[in-house]
Amino acid sequence: MTLDLDANATYAAGDSLREKLFAEWRKLGNPSSLHRGGQRAKAAVESAREKLRALVGAGARDQIVFTSGATEANNLVVAALSVGASHIVSSTIEHPCVLLPLKRAANRGASVTLVDPNSNGEIDSASVSPQITATTKLVSIMAANNETGVINDIECISRAVRTANSGAVIHSDAAQLVGKLALDFSKMGLDSMTISGHKFGALTGVGALVIREGVDLAPLILGGPQEHKLRGGTENVLGIISIGIAADEVREGLARRERSMREARDAFERGIKELVPRIDINGSSVNRLPNTSSVFIDGIRADDLLVALDLEGVLISSGAACSSGKPEPSHVLSAMGQDEDRVKSTVRVSFRGDQDGEVGTRAARVISSIVSRMRRLK
Repeated sequence: MTLDLDANATYAAGDSLREKLFAEWRKLGNPSSLHRGGQRAKAAVESAREKLRALVGAGARDQIVFTSGATEANNLVVAALSVGASHIVSSTIEHPCVLLPLKRAANRGASVTLVDPNSNGEIDSASVSPQITATTKLVSIMAANNETGVINDIECISRAVRTANSGAVIHSDAAQLVGKLALDFSKMGLDSMTISGHKFGALTGVGALVIREGVDLAPLILGGPQEHKLRGGTENVLGIISIGIAADEVREGLARRERSMREARDAFERGIKELVPRIDINGSSVNRLPNTSSVFIDGIRADDLLVALDLEGVLISSGAACSSGKPEPSHVLSAMGQDEDRVKSTVRVSFRGDQDGEVGTRAARVISSIVSRMRRLK
């Protein structure tokens, strides 16, 4: 039986979601159509919008724009706020869907400042605040890192940015935070925030951008007037319905979900420390997501371990899923000051809300067995 320990890549949709979607899809038309099927689809989209609003604590007048995922949402924000010689502040540990648009913006004349994390992987307000100038147009700092699980204090960072430049737009990629911990967009001090549906149980290919009332962004995709005129094109109705269903399920069971994730992760880390010598857990001394463990295993190449575990039916990651197969070491761990050998010997284990301490203990035993075998063969 497969043991899926890669929830930070994709939190697979459950049976109840699939059943609900199957009952819906034949009824739906184009939300822009005036006939019954179109209006039913439009109502379903708006219902999902309100369910997502409730999950993330967005205000009644804040906009929620559905996108194809977090990548598109992050690109939209960067593209809208990097026109001309604007100044942007971000961090070196952002997801590539922020870093690459920033690189393109710099090539087109924008000034980009990237802040390094501390050795624990945190970006703090004391590092961000000095980089803010009178010309800073955008500050984009992720809420939680996809590789280490380290959580940044976005509320504190937002206050510091507002003090330094009240006109700067503050954005956060919250793809990994939503669905794992309670959050309140209104209290975080943000102007915009990115959401990825498949990170908390929706279908792949759907996400959202939350935009505070009064913040004006230009569309990235031009076409029809869909999604508040910020995302042209016919909506992915089934995907949007799935994100609404998942948002409802997460909101109703968030405390239980968080508790199960934390039990699984903590049991795994206790077990791996007891069973495997010469390991270290990245970011273990600071605030992390309840489900994520980034583990350095001395003398074992992460990619070799991934293959060996896959043959045993255990799925983990060596970092971001979008970077799989690339020879380059993790830019996140490198930014934390780790050398190449350590970076290439680090794996990520991430748990779902329907897993528990027993799963974490089992994961530690399986991984320790494989690591022991690999070390004996060296």
